[in-house]
Amino acid sequence: MRQLELPKKDNSKKLDAAKNAKPKSILEAFEYIVELAEDSNLNKEFFDNASTHIKYASKKLKLSPMQTVLLSIFVDRSDDSCITPSEIARYIGCRTTRILRLSDEIDVLEKSHYIRSSYRRRSISYRVPDTVLKALRTNLPYVHVEEPIIDTMTFFDKFDRLMNEKDNGEQTYESLVNTTLEMLEEIKDSTFAKALRCYNLSKEDTLLLVFMAHLFVEDNDDNIGFHDIDDIYDNEDIPGYVKRELRNRDSELFEKGLIENVNEDGMARSDAFKLTEKTKDELLGELNISNIGASDKSLIKADTLAEKKLIYNDSEQGQISELSSILSEKRFDDVQSRLRSAGMRPGFCCIFYGAPGTGKTETVYQIARQTGRDIMRVDVDKIKSCWVGESEKNIKALFDRYRNICKKSKLAPILLFNEADAVLGVRMEGAARAVDKMENSIQNIILQEMETLEGIMIATTNLTTNLDKAFERRFLYKIRFDKPTLTARAEIWKAMLKGLTEQDAKILANGFDLSGGEIENIVRKHSVNAILTGDESINIDELMTTCRQERISRNYQKIGF
Repeated sequence: MRQLELPKKDNSKKLDAAKNAKPKSILEAFEYIVELAEDSNLNKEFFDNASTHIKYASKKLKLSPMQTVLLSIFVDRSDDSCITPSEIARYIGCRTTRILRLSDEIDVLEKSHYIRSSYRRRSISYRVPDTVLKALRTNLPYVHVEEPIIDTMTFFDKFDRLMNEKDNGEQTYESLVNTTLEMLEEIKDSTFAKALRCYNLSKEDTLLLVFMAHLFVEDNDDNIGFHDIDDIYDNEDIPGYVKRELRNRDSELFEKGLIENVNEDGMARSDAFKLTEKTKDELLGELNISNIGASDKSLIKADTLAEKKLIYNDSEQGQISELSSILSEKRFDDVQSRLRSAGMRPGFCCIFYGAPGTGKTETVYQIARQTGRDIMRVDVDKIKSCWVGESEKNIKALFDRYRNICKKSKLAPILLFNEADAVLGVRMEGAARAVDKMENSIQNIILQEMETLEGIMIATTNLTTNLDKAFERRFLYKIRFDKPTLTARAEIWKAMLKGLTEQDAKILANGFDLSGGEIENIVRKHSVNAILTGDESINIDELMTTCRQERISRNYQKIGF
């Protein structure tokens, strides 16, 4: 059976128009070049037809004809951040090998920063930076201006950008090594570069030490694992010999006292590392130590917090609404200004205390979401060190970091001390043990910092009777979170379990004295069972059984049945 042939699309008029047009801008010339390049195999006829446009753009951009053609095709696909050689080959109607043979021309475009290449798992792709498009839109060639590296801080700022490019596949391990050494040469007279040269490290160990210093400077990171170190190697694959040297402490970074193992519970971890104090003093001493760790990368961003309806008892609702209103941007600035004028402390220190599962931490999250404030969350147990003296340094560094973030932020974030029971309890009189002295020292540092705080601190605690009086005086807002009342429990049940009747909600609220957190836990168990069985109906008897199981482990009192 003879197959019906469809008539080929006649593009002759379109191509004639492109061939005879007179370009008025670089992008217009690119448009005509791309039009004529389709299925042309970049043959002689194409170059003849597109000569007017190629000459115009080449002269403007100071590129060769072939480089101009390739750039026009890249720009035509600039909405794609992953342009592959095979895509270009398909468009112009040739083998991918033809494009690969033009690698020298593409390399020129990359060196001129018109395109950026990305290598991932042995495959290459390209993208056109926005800065290039912006220049071309103004009918000007793109001129890349390298920001000068004038000191150690700008060195680490540039290194941070290099690591972002490495994450995107736009830097290889080799290029990262070479660029880092060139950057060190630019600041060769700095304390950092001079001290580094004294250790006469190999270029590979130089990069590794710079990377670790970068994590400390940017994130205050003193716990660097193999999964972090992977980032500097191609395909995120740390070589086996590097891992062995670090694990066995054979690396010259260990031998020269530049790094050490992280200690946990008095034991050295063979897979986690940190800079030694000597390294921090000798290499990073010229940096303002208060700026170290000023990055906001570890903040909980306000715009990432999900809205969640919380139901409070009447006694809590009014205080929480008032606090949320005061912490809004305009009112908070006004209140702080008035406090300063009256010679009073402008900082807001608040404590949310009460039984577990009553919504203390979630309330902080919802206040942050409503007021647009990020959260710097502190889990006290994580900053306590088994080494005497280290915990005090951690606490001081924490408040230094918070101050610096406040200076750089339009809105002061909330400093959240979550589950702060361990530091808010009554201080020990005549403490003799080193651990007890350390606890008292930590509390004294926090008390001093609360006096000078200019931001917002909220502590959550389950303590209800053992709160140290010195802390109690310094908390401006003290909000007690009680177990939900009968009415509030019924509302929580209805809000969390859609489809639950009002009568059943009252039965559950009447029968079990549960907190909001416990009710949420039961509802989650119900949801899991519904997924497993495919039955989403609500069975009040099964819910009551789950309530009893939840209550058993906590020995809660049953109240209605």
